Order: sequence, then C-alpha cells, then structure tokens
Amino acid sequence: MTSRPYGVLGRVLGHSYTPTIYKELAGLDYRRFEREPEELEAFLKSDEWEGVNVTIPYKRSVIPYLAGMSDIARRLGNVNTITRREDGTLYGDNTDYYGFKCLVESLGIDVTGMRAVVFGGTGGAGATAMAVLADMNVEAISISRHGEHTYEGLKNLSDIELAVNCTPVGMYPNCPDSPCDLDDLPDLKAVVDIVYNPGRTGIILEAEKRGIPRTSGLLMLVAQAAQAVERYTGRSIELSRTYEVCERLATTEQNIAIIGMPGCGKTRGGKALASILDRSFVDIDQELESRLGCSCSEYIKWEGEGAFRQQETACLVDIAKRSGQVISCGGGVVTRPENYPLLHQNSVIVMIDRDLSQLATHGRPITARDGIQALAAARMPLYHAWADYKVASQETPMLTASLIRETLPPMI
Repeated sequence: MTSRPYGVLGRVLGHSYTPTIYKELAGLDYRRFEREPEELEAFLKSDEWEGVNVTIPYKRSVIPYLAGMSDIARRLGNVNTITRREDGTLYGDNTDYYGFKCLVESLGIDVTGMRAVVFGGTGGAGATAMAVLADMNVEAISISRHGEHTYEGLKNLSDIELAVNCTPVGMYPNCPDSPCDLDDLPDLKAVVDIVYNPGRTGIILEAEKRGIPRTSGLLMLVAQAAQAVERYTGRSIELSRTYEVCERLATTEQNIAIIGMPGCGKTRGGKALASILDRSFVDIDQELESRLGCSCSEYIKWEGEGAFRQQETACLVDIAKRSGQVISCGGGVVTRPENYPLLHQNSVIVMIDRDLSQLATHGRPITARDGIQALAAARMPLYHAWADYKVASQETPMLTASLIRETLPPMI
C-alpha cells in the first residue's frame, strides 16, 4: 500500500460522505483536496496524492493533464477518477457510469423499452444518466429550462414510465423539494434521484406515497467509490459489500426522531440516547421556546394552539432536514400531516409508548384542556402510523434509550 493519501478534488467540498465510504470499503487514507482553478495544474503535477476522485468544477478541466483515458470517460467527455500509473503518468476514468447503472438496477424492475425523462439531462451527471439509459435500451428525454423539452411541457409527455432527477432540486438545505409534480406523469412506474442528502427527497417522498418503486442517490455514490477502489488498488469490491456500506451509512446519517404522548419521556430518553450514540440532541419544544422568547404553554395561552402548531412546523423545517441528530418532538407534532414528510425525509421515527396512567401532566395546557384520554384517542393512531419502530417506556430514561438502541438497526 502506498503511503500517499487518496482523496476528492474540488473547489468547495464542505461536508462529504466520501472519506467514510473509502475507509469502510478499503481502509484508505482519504482526504479532501480543495483547490482553486489556478492551483489545479500544480496539484495534478505534484506527488502529494496517489489517486483522486474529481468533482465539479474540474471534471473536464483535468483532461489536458492526463496521459490516457478509459473509453467511457472519452465517451462522456468528463473524468471523475484519476489513478497514477507505474510510470507516473495520470489515467482518467469515469466510475459514475457504473454507479448510476447500479442505481437503476436496484429498482428491481426491467426498464428495457421504457420512455424516461431526465431532469438536468444536459449537465455532467445528466449526460452520464442519458448514456447509461441509452445502453439499457431506454428512450431518455432530457428536461431543462430551455430547449426542446422543458418543465412546462412535461404534461405533454404523459406516457413517461421512468423519471430521473439529475439536478440539485431537493438537495439539502433546500428540502424537501421536487423537480416536478408526479401527477403530470400518470403512467410513471419508477423514480430515480441521484441526490442522497436528505435520504428521501421530495420526488422520492411522492413516489413512496404512490407506491412507485424508487431509489435515492446514496447507492450511486458508494458504487462509484467501489469501482474507484478497484481502479486505485486492483482490489474488487463485491456488490453485496457495496450494499452493506450503503445501508450502514444511511443508518448513521439518518436522524432518530422520537414521538409519543406528552409526558411519555421523549426528552429525557432522547438525551440519554444521544449520549449513547454520541449524537447532537435537539428538543423541538426547547428550540421553540428559544425562538419564541417564552414557554410553549405561555405561547399557546396567548396566541392559541393553531399559531403554535405553525411555529412548530417552521421549526421542523429547519431542524429535521439536518443529519445525525436525535430529535425529541412535541406530543402534538402528529396533528399536522405536513410534519410527517419533514421528519420522514431524513429520519427514522421511534414512538415511545407509556401507560396513560403514568404520563406526566404538569405544565401541559392542551392535556389539561382536553384530558389524556381524549388526546390519546385522537393521537395514538397517528403515532402508530408515523412510527418506524415502537418501544415501551422503561423504568429510567437510560433504560428506555438502551432499548431504542437495541431496537434500531446496527450503526457505525
């Protein structure tokens, strides 16, 4: 193994999953190389790295510095993986092709002969998608703001069976959002979105609601990395290993949102869980009180429950789209249907169930007004419908947190 690191080359990289992916796949020392355009030539000619993935805006800019390119990189006209050959020269490849092909195949359906729309089909990622789909005998139509096929004309393509998003629409922090209304595509049979943060974008949430097969972009990210590892090291990564790393990363990055009746132990249990998992903890009620400048009960008394619920949703818009948190939700979060996609987009939702006779009631104006039995009758069906997992409240917050930890899938 070389002592030189591998990494990703770009201008502004910010948070990236890729170091974790390469460590999980092959134990590689993988770093972020942020370089300005005027620094590109010096970086490529240096010996400070062994191999790099290339992201925007350099996928085409690196080509003049390469001594060779794979057929697929030549065909696509861009490079996302550079390896250093034995003679020191650089070789360019494109592993996004393989990554996107894995993504389409993960749908588990035969796409041969389908008509597809590719949102952003003229961009770098879109061009890759168009090429893969053509090779899979799919008739793909690029949708863009200008040109032959635009977003406004989507209703004229009502026989489309596959929709592919290759734009940043729906990507964190502008989420959940969708590049189109799926009602405009009545014959739709599957949806692919290359966006992977959040885990479920707006278009994926809409497909899920309709029971349409769908897949998000995390698998593409991990699959292209697996092929890059093979280019770097000569070591082949089994597809089953790619899926395993993808699942582990998805589980790690998802929030854990805790719901349940007022007084069931969401805050204390959530704090304990965050401590066990070494995650940040957010209590929505406490966050609201900080924003509102008064207690939740005071705000409800002064402004009414309707105004409070609007503020709660606005708070969720900001908090729930982030990753890797434990979030304790207010007991009434389930009373507004629009809150579900906000949580579901990037969270696994856990319900804490506690015997109604044991629920704390002090300082809870809505409980005092309606009574626990009435609240339970209205909300319990919603808690059960929203929850991915349900756990019974235990004798202490730490025991409840431990039970949640045991119930959830294994995490890194």
